[in-house]
Amino acid sequence: MKQTINKMIDLDLRGFKGTAHALLNLFKDIAKKEQWSDQEIEAVIKEATKHNDYDHLVETIREYCKY
Repeated sequence: MKQTINKMIDLDLRGFKGTAHALLNLFKDIAKKEQWSDQEIEAVIKEATKHNDYDHLVETIREYCKY
């Protein structure tokens, strides 16, 4: 079941060209700076990585980006 977090990070993914690992680290770093809890960050990462599919990962992270 997908858990919804009602927060957005200040990140623009347009033109992002990087690995899944780089994107996850970028998301985690910005979310921490914006005072997300560890549980919120882990919930997003768990959803993003559950299918082992790069497109799903990007779209999941994008759902939590302001731009």
